[in-house]
Amino acid sequence: MIPAALPEGVTVGDWLAFADAQTGKLDEANGRTRDAIGIVERCETRDADAVTKARRGWLGRLVG
Repeated sequence: MIPAALPEGVTVGDWLAFADAQTGKLDEANGRTRDAIGIVERCETRDADAVTKARRGWLGRLVG
């Protein structure tokens, strides 16, 4: 994530604008984190289903 640029001025308004821009960047990064976690969770579910299906045969009953 590229942070928001620091304000050029020294007024409260300048710093409020900076804080607002930085919060927007944080929201963007949090959205990407949620997306990545969702992808990993779906992959783990898919993998667990594949293992379960692979153990359904007679060999799976002997092994696990």
